[in-house]
Amino acid sequence: MSLSKRLTLHFVLHFILMLCFILLFILGSFFFLSYFILESEMKSDFARVSEEYLDLAITIKNGKAVINKSIKESIQKKGGWLQVVDSKGYVIGEYNTPKELPKRYSFTDILSMDLNNFRIHYWILEKENSSEVTIIHGEPLKSKQILNTLLRSNSFPNINTDFKEYLVKNDAWIQIYDASGNVVYSYHAPPNLKFTYTEILSMKKRPWNSKVDISSYYFKEKDLIFLVGTYNPYYSPDHITDSIISASFLKSFLIVFGTLIVFAIIISIWYGKKFGKPLLYMMKWINNMSKGNFMEPKDKKGRVPILNKKGSLHKRYKIFKEVVDSLYTLSKTLQQNEENQRRMEKTREEWITGLSHDLKTPLSSLYGFSALLASNQYQWSSEEIMEMGRIMKEKAVYMSELIEDLNLTYRLKNNALPINKEKTDIVSLIKEFLSTFSTTTEAKDKEIYFESAQDTIFLEIDLKWFMRILDNILTNAVKYNKPGTKIKVKVESNHQRTIISIEDNGIGMDEETVKNLFNRYYRGGNTQDNDSGSGLGMAIAHQLVVAHGGEIVVESQKHVGTIIKVVFYHKNDV
Repeated sequence: MSLSKRLTLHFVLHFILMLCFILLFILGSFFFLSYFILESEMKSDFARVSEEYLDLAITIKNGKAVINKSIKESIQKKGGWLQVVDSKGYVIGEYNTPKELPKRYSFTDILSMDLNNFRIHYWILEKENSSEVTIIHGEPLKSKQILNTLLRSNSFPNINTDFKEYLVKNDAWIQIYDASGNVVYSYHAPPNLKFTYTEILSMKKRPWNSKVDISSYYFKEKDLIFLVGTYNPYYSPDHITDSIISASFLKSFLIVFGTLIVFAIIISIWYGKKFGKPLLYMMKWINNMSKGNFMEPKDKKGRVPILNKKGSLHKRYKIFKEVVDSLYTLSKTLQQNEENQRRMEKTREEWITGLSHDLKTPLSSLYGFSALLASNQYQWSSEEIMEMGRIMKEKAVYMSELIEDLNLTYRLKNNALPINKEKTDIVSLIKEFLSTFSTTTEAKDKEIYFESAQDTIFLEIDLKWFMRILDNILTNAVKYNKPGTKIKVKVESNHQRTIISIEDNGIGMDEETVKNLFNRYYRGGNTQDNDSGSGLGMAIAHQLVVAHGGEIVVESQKHVGTIIKVVFYHKNDV
């Protein structure tokens, strides 16, 4: 696949993702639209309002129900009323309620509630902590003909023959329930018909969903519920309306979704072409940099396409300003790295030349003395032979140490040097080391002293390589400083780390020397000045400290002195 096609595909996928966000926004819009539809339905016929809308419109705060303005307007418009009852039967909110209604309901009160001039509707809402509240709504009803006929008859509560005939004539039936919900009397009702109180409440709540229209009366003297039922002329179940709404909604959704897909594809193709050219240019620039050409690409006329005639960034590329700036920064960095690499190679060659000189000098001595000893032209005395042997040994030891340093630094570089740590008191160890080191030839003319606020400091170290770290740093300090220089070795420790500071008031170092102090290919001194240096001592010290999980910090100022801090972190603290 070509680069332009890959970029086009990238933007197509990108805008498909954007489309998902758009769809989420549309879905959110549908939720708001649904809320307004439910509110409109409520305003037109409060009896058909959904529990979802009531759950949003009626909130419970500090044990009191808060009814929103739209509900109040809808109820007031039709002359109805509303009560909110908690699970214990207490009224916690009401609006336009008749004075005769109670402030607390019992089980029988709820089921016996029936006003001559109102049809009663109920909604059961589940609020916080799974508590239930009951919404009671009364709406004006001109007649409850069948039930009121029974209540007006002289035979009530008995069911006489005239009322039975009246029930049959009107295709109605009657049932009587006791306080336990059992049917104690039934006439003209379907066989085995028995309602629970939740079924009765449900039919009263949504009468349009029931094939029968029921009305009830509570006979307090005997704690009975009279239930009259008849054919419901307003039967219009929700599922029919819902199916029509769902089909229309699905059709509209598919049209919108398809339109958005087409729109997204068109926009994606447009964006692919709009951004493809700048991206291709930047990709070409990156490709050129990978081949060592760090300059920005030019067109056939020798111009830089990303710049306008004024030399500023072209309008088309301004959206990629950060990317272009990063490419310029990367180009500059790569050029600097190439320069650094050339400088490093030069330094390495100079180091190898100096090292060759360091090896050549002792080899010349070995060759010269061996030639003299092999000659029979002169009879050497035993003292002369011993002196030549001593010099040859020194040169051989020097060469061996130089080769060992080379081997060690490469083993450290490749993490091939085992570090065997053991818990050691470094205070006594450093004191013992300094007492020996101070007697060496180079250290005799320096003032070396030790300082520690603690008598013992234990540290997990490899004894051999720890001593090598101290020896290399102190050797460097005494080697390049003048006689009389004061060198202080200070040890301090806390629960996080232990710091060994080597401080001197010697000649100090410039910034370049400090920067390259631990570089294997850098030697601050000159091999011609002193043939005992390989330029590896500080590099080895640094690598050994790192191998111990520590670090070295160097502070130095010309003609003032140098402070080298060796920091060892304790376990689980870094």
